[in-house]
Amino acid sequence: MPVRNVRRRYLALQVHSEADLTEADLSHAISDKIHLLYGVKGAAETNYRMIEYNQQHRQGIIRCNHDRLTETRAALAHITAINGAPVSVQVITVSGTIKSLRKRLTE
Repeated sequence: MPVRNVRRRYLALQVHSEADLTEADLSHAISDKIHLLYGVKGAAETNYRMIEYNQQHRQGIIRCNHDRLTETRAALAHITAINGAPVSVQVITVSGTIKSLRKRLTE
């Protein structure tokens, strides 16, 4: 049985903003910030993906490589504006699986 080489971490996010942000807006902002801070090589090593985003509650789940968790959190902390509107992105919790992350969010 093959063993998966890539270990991932899932981050639950809370977006604080007065503006209505779509999943695409948030995803582009995170991707742009990762590229700005760490370049193309760092972004590829981070392997960031937006899993889901609830626009009403302004909560989302993203995925990254486990060894690039601190860089991903730093990139999220550096996001101050999206489409000209002031924004703050807060990491609620981190988990190794989506199932346990969703379980933590409902508790």
